[in-house]
Amino acid sequence: MGCDCLADPDGYDSTDGAPPLSKNESRGCTDCLCAIIFVLFIIGMGVVAGFAIAAGSVERVIYGYDSYGNVCGMKNDKFAGVQFSGMDMSDRPYVFFMDVLSPDDSIEICVKECPTMDLADMNQVKDFAKNGSKLCLYSVEVDDYPSADQDKKGPCPVSNSLKKSSAIFNRCIPDNLEEFGKSAIESALEILNSNQFITKIIADLYIARWAILGMCGLAFVFALLMVFLIRFVASFIVWIIYILAIGSSAAVTGLLWYTYTERKKEMEKYGDVVPESIESDVTAFLIYSIVSTVFFVVLLLIILVMRKRVAFAVELLDQAGKGLVAMPLLLIQPLWTFIALLLFFAYWSVVMLFLSVTGNPTQYNGTDGEMYVEYNKGEVISYFWWYHLIGLIWIAEFILACQQFVIGACVADWYFTRDKESFSSPILRNIGYLIRYHFGSVAFGAFIITLVKIPRAILLYMQKKLKGTESEVLRFMLKCLSCCLWCLEKFLKFLNANAYTVIAIEGRNFCFSAKRAFLILVSNALRVAAINCVGDFVLFLGKLGVAGLTVLCGILILESIGEFSSSSYTCLAVPLLIGVIFAYFITSAFICVYEMTVDCLLICFCEDTRVNDGSPEKPYYMEKGLMEFVNNSSKAIDNEDKPGPAAPQAEDVKDAAPEEVEPALKSEKLYPDLNEEGK
Repeated sequence: MGCDCLADPDGYDSTDGAPPLSKNESRGCTDCLCAIIFVLFIIGMGVVAGFAIAAGSVERVIYGYDSYGNVCGMKNDKFAGVQFSGMDMSDRPYVFFMDVLSPDDSIEICVKECPTMDLADMNQVKDFAKNGSKLCLYSVEVDDYPSADQDKKGPCPVSNSLKKSSAIFNRCIPDNLEEFGKSAIESALEILNSNQFITKIIADLYIARWAILGMCGLAFVFALLMVFLIRFVASFIVWIIYILAIGSSAAVTGLLWYTYTERKKEMEKYGDVVPESIESDVTAFLIYSIVSTVFFVVLLLIILVMRKRVAFAVELLDQAGKGLVAMPLLLIQPLWTFIALLLFFAYWSVVMLFLSVTGNPTQYNGTDGEMYVEYNKGEVISYFWWYHLIGLIWIAEFILACQQFVIGACVADWYFTRDKESFSSPILRNIGYLIRYHFGSVAFGAFIITLVKIPRAILLYMQKKLKGTESEVLRFMLKCLSCCLWCLEKFLKFLNANAYTVIAIEGRNFCFSAKRAFLILVSNALRVAAINCVGDFVLFLGKLGVAGLTVLCGILILESIGEFSSSSYTCLAVPLLIGVIFAYFITSAFICVYEMTVDCLLICFCEDTRVNDGSPEKPYYMEKGLMEFVNNSSKAIDNEDKPGPAAPQAEDVKDAAPEEVEPALKSEKLYPDLNEEGK
């Protein structure tokens, strides 16, 4: 897409011979063709939106329409040649199917009211029509109901549709649909209608709304507290995170088993007749308890294995904390990203809704000789659907990539500043760089992720279609392909994030920066894996600790406050699950900035040691604390390899002159290319 891939603009083609990587203030536009294509694509999205709004009739989805083209609940225009089109349906707001089990083949009419009781025969249908709503075709007189035929094509409905019904999305759906066979539409509607389970769950969430908001508030406070502690007492907070993760996991597990036991005792009091709400609650808490127990055991084992690497995480998080203190507004960067994604998803959903109701009215002859109306979307509309779907993925990935670029650029600015005491936040400047110079590079990186996501979505769709078939080999191959694409997507996202950092520093195109980032990561693979994994694992434990502490408080709130008594709920587990999900995402919004900062610091350090040697002419940009950290991690890694020259102690590094540190770094084989450069 317009990138001179892998070619260095200055003629360098490897990290060994590349020029010093430093902030390039005299930068120019990169990947201009990519930027033009992306802008044209966005304009195309606008054209699709304009067409959908102009041609779509959202009333047909909201209110429904009958087989004559009349939208229920409103006045309609007449279609030439269709006898019963153009009727005033203002007093008939509901769609009624002649055969609710075959909605695609059934004739539909607009009615005043859905059946309020089971209608056993056509005489009862006649009485219902006199007192309420006509359920036969518009041409049939009420007095002729008893002698009329019952068929999905009319003139009167079959017995399946004459059951007591409720209006779901303005469609008359029988309350006891599960008594019939299970077709696709029945399975979907059964979830909505069976014992009004969804309604009860929504009621639970409404009752617990203040408790859920309270849990979100607690998660916000706990997350801010953790960010504050990581910065100022990193060595202490890392151990606290370990303890918090283990303690909260153990406490939640114990409390879940206790709640399950209490609810089961309550269920046993009912004997053989157990209320469905109690039974579903007991089952949910049993599942939660088992999952929590397994998770606690696995977490404990992982922490025991990684406990010796705590010192690595301490130094890394301390350096990341210093950078974030210099740029505190970076912590709210995820908020702007969330708002941008929310607005885009709202826009995309509205346009997709209008696209779903576009189509030209087409008349056709029914088996009874009557003229009916249907709306055909046509081939062009299907292309618009795919275009709009690709836009969802590409633009969403672009918004996320913008966040990665801004954070990477700001961290690189801080790292490559000599006088960090007088450092001023560069967030606005780097946003300007993104828009003015590197818009195309970020769009290109997002497009690469889109190219992987689309085949994954197609494979998942194919797996769903093949579910229940006997093609075991084909399904296995599809799962393997989907897994490979997932791994490729994760790798590309990690590579892209580092490429954006290189773009921010050097001001080069995406392909060259991605190549430079890849070579840096490969040449330091062991160190990046060891350090990065430990840091990410500690931060992941921080998320789990906050989420566990939040749900622990949530259980105590729901159980202790009178108006939130557990007896008021159909399923107490649902509000708790919603609360812990919100808590995890709130914490992730803050912690993800730390994760990105750590990744950016690693690649900045790699480039710092590659192009600088610690001499007065080429001093390091890194702080002494980071130098100590790298020295300690190098020593630990080298101890696992064959013996080499002894690494200097941290105290020696702290007090040594730069020219004395460099030989030690080289002797430890921090980067294989350093010795080659010396030659």
